[in-house]
Amino acid sequence: MSNPSSISEEISEAKNLFPSVRVITATHSFLIATYERSPYTRMKMTLTFPEGYPSHSLIVNIDQDAVVPPGLKKKLEKEMNSLASQKAERAQFDQIRYVWEHMVSFIDGNLF
Repeated sequence: MSNPSSISEEISEAKNLFPSVRVITATHSFLIATYERSPYTRMKMTLTFPEGYPSHSLIVNIDQDAVVPPGLKKKLEKEMNSLASQKAERAQFDQIRYVWEHMVSFIDGNLF
């Protein structure tokens, strides 16, 4: 599999790798997606693509609601933004894949 060479290709690849993540909106500037293990275990996030992406890391923002309390929101945003920052050092269109992988494994592996 070759690496994506644009934001739209990266989004398509991520959707194929994670069919259970539902993309609500996707543009060249941002992406809004949700992942739900159950009605009580779900997460909605916005990924913002800054000028200079993928050399600059995408910005992860998790929506807070009754399912995702403030402390968990802050912890996950810190982890995912750090992961995206590490991946930006390689300047490849693969940050969505790694952020979604972290989100899905966290939700599937933890009871909350």
